[in-house]
Amino acid sequence: MPDNHLWQPEILDLSSASDKTRWENLQASGSVQEVYDTLDAQVAEWAVCHEPSAKNDPTLLATTLASLMADRDWDTFGVWVHYPWSARLVHVLPEEAFVEVRTNRNREKITREETQRLRNATIGVAGLSVGQSTAIALAMERACGTLRLADFDVVELSNMNRIRCGLHELELPKWVVAARAIAEFDPFLNIEIYDEGVNRHNVAEFVSGCDVLVDACDGLSAKALLRQEAHRNGIPVVMDTNDRGMLDIERYDVDSVRSKGFVHGRIDEATMAEFAQATAWSPAALDAFVDLQSASDRGRLSLSEVGKSLVSWPQTYTGVAAGGAHAAEVCRRLALGESLPDTRIYMDLHEQLTHTAIR
Repeated sequence: MPDNHLWQPEILDLSSASDKTRWENLQASGSVQEVYDTLDAQVAEWAVCHEPSAKNDPTLLATTLASLMADRDWDTFGVWVHYPWSARLVHVLPEEAFVEVRTNRNREKITREETQRLRNATIGVAGLSVGQSTAIALAMERACGTLRLADFDVVELSNMNRIRCGLHELELPKWVVAARAIAEFDPFLNIEIYDEGVNRHNVAEFVSGCDVLVDACDGLSAKALLRQEAHRNGIPVVMDTNDRGMLDIERYDVDSVRSKGFVHGRIDEATMAEFAQATAWSPAALDAFVDLQSASDRGRLSLSEVGKSLVSWPQTYTGVAAGGAHAAEVCRRLALGESLPDTRIYMDLHEQLTHTAIR
């Protein structure tokens, strides 16, 4: 893999002789352009998380710090994270303390116990246009311990109406952009990459071991293959289309749902098998997945122009960001075992604002 596809941070623990040598060599080599050491502030915040009243009480803060740092070697405390793509070296808390502090303000919307349970969850995200928003939301909340990211495409300028990235990342694979973004705020989260996207050769491996799957694929075949494998393995699928805020929760982990077929009974097994072999979308396939009669007026107008005046179906960042957040919340709740329905819901802010407009 070429150097410009680097995406994994290097974590160095100075209590390890080999890591300390690597840390020294990195700085001596001139390959590190920026060093960030805010560990003192992070340790103080760690103490405040244990004793919130210590924030305004220097004596209590000192006592709490002494207790937390007892029997620890300050000179080797924490870890250094090397980001080779940006030539940065960053000093952070060790993993357990880091996770504790970074998730502190989730509570009690996400409890300490739920955070620990979620660290054992694996969520697969197939497609990293809309899916990037979902993946980053999942990582921000630490709604899983492992993220599987699948996409074969690269970032183009026209993607930047909805994909969070910089101009210097144009033509990089979408999975590289997503993985780097996550590693920049959480180097400890486990990320697994499927750089060919989801296809018939790897779909079984991609799905195996996942607790929840996110369908953010553009291709019909990938959508079908993902569901066939989810159906076989009893894994729920979440799909956001962001037109009218449409969100699917497909409970293939529930026997009574599996017996209905696919997508809330809209697609039978034989038809899904045909879709899995398809090389392009047909109007019937599009209708089966999204129900064109329920699409927004502008959405239907846009779809009719794809291939004529439009390169692809349009998506706005507001729709993608909102949909990604909604999908991530559903994933978290499914991973925690909540009894969510097998359903399709619409959260159409445009519709709500139109109905409540001043007249």
